[in-house]
Amino acid sequence: MTRFAEVARRSARSFLLFVVGTAAFAAAYCQAPLYYSNQNQYFLHGLAAAGPEYGYLHEDWLAGTRDPTPLFSALVAFTARHLHPWGFHVYQALLLGIYGVAMLGLFDAVAGRETARRRWPLFLALFVAAHAALPRWCSYRWLGADYPWFLQAGLAGQYVLGPMFQPSVFGVLLVVAVALFARGRTYPAAFCAALAAVLHFTYLLSAGMIVLGMIAALLAERRPYHALGAGALALALALPVAAGVLLYFGPTSPVTSAEANAILVNFRIPHHARPDLWLDAVAVAQVAWVVLAAVLARPARLRYLLAVPALLALLLTLAQVATHSDTLALLFPWRVSSVLVPVATTVVLSRLAAALPPFADTPPARVVSAAAVAVCVAGGVWISVRGVGFRSSDEELPLLNYAREHRGDGGKLYFLPVHVPDLAATTHGSLSSDFKPLADKQRDGRVIPVDLQRFRLYTGVAIFVDFKSIPYKDTEVLQWHARLRLAREWQDRIQAGELHAVLAEMRLLRITHLVVSAGSDVADDGLEKVYGEGPYWVYRLGPGPDHEPARLRRGAEKR
Repeated sequence: MTRFAEVARRSARSFLLFVVGTAAFAAAYCQAPLYYSNQNQYFLHGLAAAGPEYGYLHEDWLAGTRDPTPLFSALVAFTARHLHPWGFHVYQALLLGIYGVAMLGLFDAVAGRETARRRWPLFLALFVAAHAALPRWCSYRWLGADYPWFLQAGLAGQYVLGPMFQPSVFGVLLVVAVALFARGRTYPAAFCAALAAVLHFTYLLSAGMIVLGMIAALLAERRPYHALGAGALALALALPVAAGVLLYFGPTSPVTSAEANAILVNFRIPHHARPDLWLDAVAVAQVAWVVLAAVLARPARLRYLLAVPALLALLLTLAQVATHSDTLALLFPWRVSSVLVPVATTVVLSRLAAALPPFADTPPARVVSAAAVAVCVAGGVWISVRGVGFRSSDEELPLLNYAREHRGDGGKLYFLPVHVPDLAATTHGSLSSDFKPLADKQRDGRVIPVDLQRFRLYTGVAIFVDFKSIPYKDTEVLQWHARLRLAREWQDRIQAGELHAVLAEMRLLRITHLVVSAGSDVADDGLEKVYGEGPYWVYRLGPGPDHEPARLRRGAEKR
């Protein structure tokens, strides 16, 4: 066999193993159906640009705000135009596969090549069990919380992997960077770290911390030129992104920026942004887990790659607590934990697999390992087929189908019921609601209301506002908050019997359809009931008076 044929054979074998392994890991891990949770925000710009097949999302106010992830939106638009929506699931599966390969490479570096060759079935079983959906589903039902989630997620509800394709999953590249660096691939590691920030700018600080960990390790190895080269490469890639973010999303004015930051930190995402809310016993245990991994890690450069970012995150978190800076809170210095925790899990599992007695190398042990993986894969398939995870209300589907089937040629703007949780009052620690039954989700004040989250993307119809999806630019955050206040005011006034005046204001803001809970008393000559099945009714707003009072017009526009 020629050298070329041998290389081709090995490449084909590696590719086949990657495809099979990725399919198995993705099945065990599970994915949520479209459109779930954060996808309802991050897919909006892309689908709005995808064309009429996806409706008239370009008419939605939020779709006209500044896009925080233009590369991701371009991929969404391309997939929607030219491929099939299943492409989004394929992308997620590929990133899961890349994550798995990176962690196997890290296992090889931590356990040693010879040990890894003997113990990989055992490590694989432990690794899959730590990430699979089935143990998480069982944990919630048996223990009341999704505890396995905290082996792969970071502090403050931040995570790299997740149940759906979204920009944050490109944090997998930071995991790849750690694995490459542990195996001596310095420049590819620096490139991957910077690329994660290019694809999702909220990883800028985390990527910088990881690169500083690389530089510290290289300096400790007395390789200053490699440290300089790695830092320069990462900086050259990330600096244009940082400059672009500052120009595009920088403060409009100190006052405007401060007001918008306060809304985000204390009203919309306090569960991500306030250490006094997310720091609990589980978070302390996760920090201890990272410390344990730093002690167990090898080679020595991996210790630096865990210790330096962890120390920097700790110092910046203490600075935020001391100063109460909303700007620093929105930089999320603790977000690097979304990389450090799963890496720590792999390090600990690697040392555990290596330390077990020789029985772990025997055929019966390998059979048990294979059976454990098979159970996780079968459990993931069962969860996906039965739909017992990632629940949204099926009762809202008739309404969504009606809106999609009657979207016509655009020009429609729906007003949906707005429910605003007090997250600053209810948040304590982090949680995962992926495997909560729907009724538990709907009752839990810590969970952002799931009802009608997917209305925009499912129907292709614009809505006035919702709590879930938000803009990033400070002036647009203020506009979003003003819309939300107005929506709540309208609902209160309708309850108080001011329906007619509210409808006049809605017409001025071009709202065409009003969605209310079934049984609501909204009788008015200016409303026509066009849909009345299930838990929601839809009314079409008829034309108002020919000349609305100027005072009313100014008041509506001001709000």
